[in-house]
Amino acid sequence: MEGKRKGFAGHACFAFVSYIVISIIVAVFSGMRQSFQKNDGAGISVWVVLLFFIVPLLFFLAGYLGTTKFGFEKLKVHRVLLWSTVFSAVLLGLWYVLLELYALCNLPAAEGSYLPDLWLRKTIVTYGYEYRYLQETDLYRYVILPLIHFVFRIIYWLFYMWGNRICVSGRNKRKSS
Repeated sequence: MEGKRKGFAGHACFAFVSYIVISIIVAVFSGMRQSFQKNDGAGISVWVVLLFFIVPLLFFLAGYLGTTKFGFEKLKVHRVLLWSTVFSAVLLGLWYVLLELYALCNLPAAEGSYLPDLWLRKTIVTYGYEYRYLQETDLYRYVILPLIHFVFRIIYWLFYMWGNRICVSGRNKRKSS
């Protein structure tokens, strides 16, 4: 057990580095999506669907590989929920204060949730005695979209925890046999 890094500091440091690496990978995929879509506008394409599945997979792999490499212990659900909620709340605050910094820090959630985002944008609502797309309302811009990102960030960190737990349970099975 000498090689194991235990505690909050080891997990937090690796999670931070993982988030940066995932953000870079997602930025590459986002660039590819935008270059292939070109003039299609904001439409649902193969790349949008692909990113919907790739982003959670990247978080899962980060949790699994970090636990494999550094021998982390099993993450507790309540801690992951607490810290992912705090992280998401900080980024939610950035949405209203520094939108440019938010856009930079939120790339995995923004690209991973683009599929439901596109679907919701085209939902028709009644707004002030006229029909509009939901994307044309302030409610969407200032409430719905930030909350979509908020929820997806928490879900992604749960995928990170799931990768950690799969690795730990596999390691425990190998030790017991």
